Amino acid sequence: MVIGGCVECLICTTKFILRVGVGLENACTHTFDCPHCFSALTVVAKADVPLSTHIEFTENCRAIDGERVGPVVNLHPSIAFSADEYHDQLTFPSIVLTKLTRPYMRAPAESRLKDVATQFELPYTKELWSVVANIIRMNLRGNAHDVLNGQIAKYVEMRRKFLPDFTCTTVFKCVASFFDDGFYPAIGNLRQPLRKLIQELRKNHPIQMATFETYYRSDLESENLERYIALFQDYFANFDQFRQLLAFTRVGSDDVDELIVGSKNFNDIKMFYGQAYETLTSSFVTLACLNNIKNGRRFDEFEHMTLNKYIKDVEKAKKSNPFSGDPVLFAFASSEDSALRNGSHHASIFRYGELVKYRSGGTGAQREIAYSRYIHMCNQIAITNAALMLVELQEFSTFIHR
Repeated sequence: MVIGGCVECLICTTKFILRVGVGLENACTHTFDCPHCFSALTVVAKADVPLSTHIEFTENCRAIDGERVGPVVNLHPSIAFSADEYHDQLTFPSIVLTKLTRPYMRAPAESRLKDVATQFELPYTKELWSVVANIIRMNLRGNAHDVLNGQIAKYVEMRRKFLPDFTCTTVFKCVASFFDDGFYPAIGNLRQPLRKLIQELRKNHPIQMATFETYYRSDLESENLERYIALFQDYFANFDQFRQLLAFTRVGSDDVDELIVGSKNFNDIKMFYGQAYETLTSSFVTLACLNNIKNGRRFDEFEHMTLNKYIKDVEKAKKSNPFSGDPVLFAFASSEDSALRNGSHHASIFRYGELVKYRSGGTGAQREIAYSRYIHMCNQIAITNAALMLVELQEFSTFIHR
């Protein structure tokens, strides 16, 4: 469904046609450029499908009566546009989204006509994350005041609105189903091979694996989980921006550089890649220890250093070097870009139209990438973090299995 009408920019008085696709959230915020003066305009698409839909104009623009003439601006919560589609009054982005995702839908073919949108996307993702985050925190605190079961029941109730047979009774199932359903198939392409490797290591090196698990629980688990929670709190707080390219990232489509992301509020996300990079590389110690065991050494015995040196002295850009020879482990480093991390982490990064420009370390040379590429890379590294988090929780965690 597409809603909209005639809009006036309150900065330059330019009149244009706004077309906003309605997604699977109750509300979706779009901050976009005026087609004439490029001022930031903000609207919120409110939806109670199919009962009512409307647009609230919240910053620098207003709805006006009049004939539908002038430039066209298309916005959609779940898809980015080609340059031609972005200003085309006859564009229907839901059709493009369906073509992209149809081969990856999990629902049986006979049910696909019922509601195609809910068979790939996770409805009410932001609201669901709020419940999942509560479940994790309550479990970490030991279920204070015995409210954990109520939050699990709330999560199940929300999921059953679109999956009537959905059920889960454990903390891990809530967390895993949320991330798996929201990020598949990309998350499984990382998660499943790593779990298989861990199972092989338990079979071939049981003593060292048991020793590593004890170390993980005492020295790594708490800090890793706190970092993951903080990261995804920021990711889902800005989900309206990231989700515009999430379908491309999930299905492994890397052809994103020419796409236009309609909603851009870069100040809110310019440091996200750096944060995600720091979170991921801090957790690489898990992968490095597994690599040590696979190579017949103690979990804390590297080829040329100690575990303490690896943690304290090896720079983040080289944390993946010890396991670069193992494709299963090194797959978690595929979304690394240390130059972008430096620009994002230190806020030496800004948007210029459809480009993101940043300065790396070293010479401080300025670099640039497409804005759509930046969003795509943020999604990639978020999914990578989620995959590693789920494997750690499922295979080694004590907190999550209380």
